[in-house]
Amino acid sequence: MERDTVAPPPRRRTGAAPWLWALLAVLPWLWFPLRDPLGLVGDVLAILLPVIALAAAATAVVRGRRRGVPSAVSAVLAAAMAVVGPWTPADAGAVRPGAALTVASANVTGLPSTVPALVGASADVLVVVENGPGVDRAVAAAYPFHVSSLGAPAVGVYSRVPVRLLERPGPDLRGMRVAVEGPTPFVLYALHVPRPWWTGRGSYQATPAEHHRLVEEVAARVARERGPVVVAGDLNSTDRARDYRLLADEVGLTDAMRAGWAGPTSVTQWRLLLLRIDHLLVGPGWCGDGARRFPLPGSDHDGVAATVGPCAGPSR
Repeated sequence: MERDTVAPPPRRRTGAAPWLWALLAVLPWLWFPLRDPLGLVGDVLAILLPVIALAAAATAVVRGRRRGVPSAVSAVLAAAMAVVGPWTPADAGAVRPGAALTVASANVTGLPSTVPALVGASADVLVVVENGPGVDRAVAAAYPFHVSSLGAPAVGVYSRVPVRLLERPGPDLRGMRVAVEGPTPFVLYALHVPRPWWTGRGSYQATPAEHHRLVEEVAARVARERGPVVVAGDLNSTDRARDYRLLADEVGLTDAMRAGWAGPTSVTQWRLLLLRIDHLLVGPGWCGDGARRFPLPGSDHDGVAATVGPCAGPSR
């Protein structure tokens, strides 16, 4: 007696369709055309971008195995380009001989342990953010000229050339506007913009919308300056977000730190986010040389420094 043979049921296809994995491989690259139109959402995503990319890559490999590898690689490559792109050298040219000053900026978290590094930076003009009375006294003793405000924000400017306070911190200016009488006089914006956070309550923080408004206010003030201008300090604005591009692209400031390779300046609890939030920007016709970062013992930031002044030749 012949047995009836039963055909096995057709195997159901598991996992996402190939076209979906192809779409997921393209998706990360939409970041570049969409990051500014996304507005505040784009601002938040820009801060979290390295972590988001790694999580997306891991999920693609776990869920898709070999099919997910191209999507994972694509996510990592797009994020790497977004993060590292603003660190690459973009030298605007050399500073004119005899017209240069070295400007440094350092967020010291109020710690006196940073004083040797501050003095050792040998800056002609030094901006100290999250200043404190002890730091202020110690650094002022090493410089013939200084102006400071120890409220919120606590910012000090210490200089080897005469300086004059033009404007104190206020609701729309989170820092000081200072006239610097260097070889070529300029206006210095010494800034500490509150960090963007989901709430404006807490220790020196603001909502993303308020943070963006404050940077827009800085951009408008800088654009109105009739002479040379330098912007230095902790802007709490990552260089992969629209606030940085507002200053660098729309206002036309040159990033003096990109005279060489730049890199992250938030170096402790937020280091995995690879944030460069301490900036040194100069106005049109000015250039930077010798850009460098320097450690600040105990602080959660690295300092930044560069020699700045009128460009020796044609500038952008």
